[in-house]
Amino acid sequence: MTTPPPPRLAALNQPIIFVDTETGGRDPARHPLLTIGLATLTPQGEVTRPLHLRLRHEHYEVEAEAMAVNGIDLTTHHAQAQPPEEVADAVRAYAREVGRVMLGGHNLTYDLGFLRPLLPDLNTVFRRGRVDTKLSAQFLIHAGLLPRKVGTPLEQLAEHFGLEYQAHDALEDARTTAQVYAELLRLTAR
Repeated sequence: MTTPPPPRLAALNQPIIFVDTETGGRDPARHPLLTIGLATLTPQGEVTRPLHLRLRHEHYEVEAEAMAVNGIDLTTHHAQAQPPEEVADAVRAYAREVGRVMLGGHNLTYDLGFLRPLLPDLNTVFRRGRVDTKLSAQFLIHAGLLPRKVGTPLEQLAEHFGLEYQAHDALEDARTTAQVYAELLRLTAR
């Protein structure tokens, strides 16, 4: 007996690639993009194809607060990292395997500030439409479908939906964001 495929998520008819970044600070003009996490959400709600990329830089101008949050040791990071051009090519190859689909994230505007200099062709790699779980959650709170006490931080959304989550690792954040988006879609389907 074969197991039927999982039901589709609402009207989601193609995958969405979710991204998260860890950075050396808040200013994309001064602080380096350190890591990129990518995960693909299928229309069946499965999170697949995890990819964690590290960027090597000649110089790392970082804020102590940012490094305390992301927990990245720069010496280890530098030894494992790839040049930005190779990372950009890896992101393009990752997206090409799925096709030109939407990009998603949590508070995606922040991540895009660091991704655009790396990928000036971002709008040709990904469709122009974007998914932001922070904004989606805020809408659902206003609509009364998500309790106001949940809030919009990724940690709180993950806890609300019973998802295991260790914050501030780009791959873990991308994976959890994809899972949260699937849960938000399931919530609206009820």
